[in-house]
Amino acid sequence: MSKKKKTSSKKHPKRHKRKPAKKYKVLSLKAAGAYPFNWVAGLFPGLDFRSTFITISGCILLILYLYHGKPFHFFKYFPDLAQSLGREKAAMASYIYSHLVSAVVLLIIPLAAITLVFRENPKEWGIKFKGSGKEFKIVVIFYLIFLPFLFIFAQTDSFQDKYPKLKLIKDNGQLFFMYQGVYLIKWIAWEFFFRGYLLFGFAKKYGEAAILFSTMPFVIVHLGKPQGEIFGAIAAGFILCRLSLSGRSIFPGVWLHFMVAGTMDFMNCTFYN
Repeated sequence: MSKKKKTSSKKHPKRHKRKPAKKYKVLSLKAAGAYPFNWVAGLFPGLDFRSTFITISGCILLILYLYHGKPFHFFKYFPDLAQSLGREKAAMASYIYSHLVSAVVLLIIPLAAITLVFRENPKEWGIKFKGSGKEFKIVVIFYLIFLPFLFIFAQTDSFQDKYPKLKLIKDNGQLFFMYQGVYLIKWIAWEFFFRGYLLFGFAKKYGEAAILFSTMPFVIVHLGKPQGEIFGAIAAGFILCRLSLSGRSIFPGVWLHFMVAGTMDFMNCTFYN
């Protein structure tokens, strides 16, 4: 007689399977027929709606900021107000105007597009602090590395002619700190546009290649600044994008930009002497 094999009564523990990564459906222009520029689908059948919308809206918003949001535009659009404020107050008001325009054009409007057009949570586009602690530590290290180079660049004529942009803060500590506080508004808008709206917007389809789509316009908008700063913007674009993707947050980049720019201004001030 053949002996029956004894079956083990022990139950094997259940293995927990990893949940598959969430897949996002990328609409083609044709599939997004409800949207107003559906006609583009016939001309460019290989384009998807998301990338096309971000490209067109991003170009429009950046043009609006560059042609209507600079400090000198305050004097162009509000000449009577500028004259009534006097030289110093008008100069400060021109930068407040510029930073508020950047907040509307580069931050608020893209956020509206994310929530109303893409129906997504802004947290998925970098508007969050949670989970970016490591990146904040890296930012501190980068800042300490950049510091000696900033000191060297601060000695050049082109650097001293350019910074601080608002000359009256050079010998006025109170105005210096007020100016830096207002400037923080711009850095949040600036980082969100390049490392939030463009980077996370394109990353859903193109992955890390989105770094290229974010960095090129970021470098181009530095034209007119000292040559060393423009070359530095290439490296900064890659570094800031890497930090944003790793921590899924724009705020480490905001902090680095804010600290570097503030230090550049501080090094050419005299109020502390």
